[in-house]
Amino acid sequence: MKNLIHLEIKKVSLKPHIVGVIVANFIILLLSVFTSSLLTASGNGSASTDLPTVQLDTVTLALMLVRAMLIVWEAVLISEFVIEEYRNKTINLLFTYPVNRAKLMLAKLFLICGTMFLFHMLSSIFQYVCIFFASQYFAFVTFGFGDIWIQVITAVSAILLGLFPLYVGMIKKSTIATVVSSIVIVVIASNSQGNSAGLLSIPVAAIIFGVIGVVFSTIAVNKMISSDLNN
Repeated sequence: MKNLIHLEIKKVSLKPHIVGVIVANFIILLLSVFTSSLLTASGNGSASTDLPTVQLDTVTLALMLVRAMLIVWEAVLISEFVIEEYRNKTINLLFTYPVNRAKLMLAKLFLICGTMFLFHMLSSIFQYVCIFFASQYFAFVTFGFGDIWIQVITAVSAILLGLFPLYVGMIKKSTIATVVSSIVIVVIASNSQGNSAGLLSIPVAAIIFGVIGVVFSTIAVNKMISSDLNN
């Protein structure tokens, strides 16, 4: 399995993705700080007394945007590591290796999930550190640690939910369908009904989303393993 993962890394360079995530994190940081300043200037989000007060600190806002960004990014990785190979039929060569198909596909998914977990952890640390220092100089930047275990559950669930586009992408073997489905997932998971930080920030909802991602990705993998590559 370890050798298969190394082989996948050689085939698709992760450097552009690492650079892209770094840039995206800077943009999210600036956007979160700017949004916090607007919320403070408008009375913490209430333009009139008829509207509910927004209870959303800068860290929570930043982490919500990070989750959304990385779910879409995971779909991009799925497209590069899996969907493109099926669309171009280069997967045929890979399946000629004297290795079980299931192991080959699991190696791809382990690499994707491992990379996304690393991106989630480093992004969260970056946002926490930067927002903490910003809060020392700007009153409108609010900082809070929150529950670390909820953050971990949310991150893992977001990664597992991010596997759902694999199922959608394999239906038409389309990278566009894969990415678009991830955007739809972000819209649903970021719904603020019952929680201003989105449904994924609720542990029970996050676990349900994670299970959905695992179920549909398992169906997709089983279909890939048993399918006729010539069709």
